[in-house]
Amino acid sequence: MSRQRTVMAWNEDYCIHCHGCTSSCVRGALTVNHTYGGLDYDIRKCIRCGNCLRACPTGALHTEPAPES
Repeated sequence: MSRQRTVMAWNEDYCIHCHGCTSSCVRGALTVNHTYGGLDYDIRKCIRCGNCLRACPTGALHTEPAPES
């Protein structure tokens, strides 16, 4: 049985811009993009620890299946 790879997804409608997710990310995979105010996600840095998911008070972050490469 193989585990499906997931990526982090962000729903801006639920985000209150508290930046709890970015400050909880131990690898710096989530950063604030100050150009458009959203989040940037670097899948190469993410270790899928779930800290950002637990830190988000509104559920704006969730995981989705990774696109096929």
